[in-house]
Amino acid sequence: MAIDEIIQMLEQAGLGAYKQAIARWIYPTAYLNLQPAHDSSIPVGSSKVGGHPDLPEDAEWPTWKDYEMTFIAQINLAECPRDLALPKSGLLSFFYAVEPMFDDDDFYGDPDTCRVLYFDAERLDQISRRNIPERLNAASRVKPNRISFESSLSVPDSESAFLESLDLGWSGNREHFDQYWEVFLPEFERAWGKDDYINRLMGHPDQIQGDMQVGCELARGAYGWDDMANSEKRKQIVNAAVKWRLLLQIDSEEDKTGMMWGDVGRIYFWIHEDDLAALRFDQVVCEMQCT
Repeated sequence: MAIDEIIQMLEQAGLGAYKQAIARWIYPTAYLNLQPAHDSSIPVGSSKVGGHPDLPEDAEWPTWKDYEMTFIAQINLAECPRDLALPKSGLLSFFYAVEPMFDDDDFYGDPDTCRVLYFDAERLDQISRRNIPERLNAASRVKPNRISFESSLSVPDSESAFLESLDLGWSGNREHFDQYWEVFLPEFERAWGKDDYINRLMGHPDQIQGDMQVGCELARGAYGWDDMANSEKRKQIVNAAVKWRLLLQIDSEEDKTGMMWGDVGRIYFWIHEDDLAALRFDQVVCEMQCT
């Protein structure tokens, strides 16, 4: 019924011609509601943001160049809503190179500034709580929080490879693009949106500076930014970019996590559909956007 309601919103916004295509991109998502807690009170292997990660003994702490990465979150997949396009068991651990974000000129544009580790269900009895490396400074550590999951649905933002592939964008059908942006999305947000900080697992991102899918495709694919100037190559890049999916979004909930991303921004972990299906989490890309 909920998907039908969203399709009806598209029709009422004058976008009935696109409803079949956009309906395929109405993705389940889960909001992550954070509750600060002592790390010792969170069971080993449970979903959480921040604190100390739970890792197998043989797992090396992720690094970028000479920097220790920051542990961002771990998601116990058995605790997640069942309609998400994720494995039904195991543990995902998210890391990001926070310390060099504003100190290293090579940081932005490098797809390897993040790491996502996947441990299947058989390895969960091998994990234990790991100490954070001493040389990771205190400002680059995320405070521990319990997670509760809240299921919802999400739709593409106005600036996305999804809409551009339908010729809806700044250089496409501006009339229908404006209807999506100015009529449909506000109505969707009133019915399905969240006013507070938005941490989410899967679904579509809450963007601050526009599309990220194309950037992910260029970071991991065969094309470069110069190819975007060629209209035919740009079309190929955009069509390929629709296969990039949001994996995790973490907001600047500073009072709970002690972390602000740029100027009240967010970080977004992205994975290609093919890599997700093959459980290749080593190909994840992380983007940071802020105001």
